[in-house]
Amino acid sequence: MLKILQLVALLAIQFHAFCADTVPEFTAVYDGRRNTVKIKCQNSLTGIKAFIIQRSRDNSNWSDIAFQQSNKADIIKTFYYEDKKAGEGENYYRLKYIGSDEQVKFTNGIMVITAVTEGKKSWVMYPVPVKDMLTLQYRGSEPIRGVITVMIQTASGKVITRMRNSSLSKTITIPVSNLGGGIWDILVIVEDVVMWNQRFVK
Repeated sequence: MLKILQLVALLAIQFHAFCADTVPEFTAVYDGRRNTVKIKCQNSLTGIKAFIIQRSRDNSNWSDIAFQQSNKADIIKTFYYEDKKAGEGENYYRLKYIGSDEQVKFTNGIMVITAVTEGKKSWVMYPVPVKDMLTLQYRGSEPIRGVITVMIQTASGKVITRMRNSSLSKTITIPVSNLGGGIWDILVIVEDVVMWNQRFVK
């Protein structure tokens, strides 16, 4: 009987620890067609009185860009926001949430890369971090002259994925479920010239 009670107590402690580590689901994805970052929070936690979306250019210095507050009788289940003022290149987003006990917590930062206008080198990728599918989108005004080769490689230069696409391809979808978690390099090559390269997180 004592062993059963000890087991129940252990499971209760583990369950409490799991619940304590639970955070709102937070996503940020760049919409290249509308040139905006779509941010969404799905929340199942109670006892939170405010959500604040923060943006950073260096994943270190943060500024508030959107705010939503709840009263005691209301629970914020969904928080949606579109950031139309993101800078070119790397942007970082996170969710700051404040409990009714005034305790402040944060989600991990998410990197979102927006379009960078560099003539023929105008490419953008999303989402970052990525789970299963990574999308590349060409936003340049000049036509691409030659077959597009996309390579994903390790930081040391070992090629893991190589794809060839038509020069007419404006959007390229790349399966990345075979990649392990971490930082990867992606290169866009046209006629043996690296037109664009960037790092992404999985």
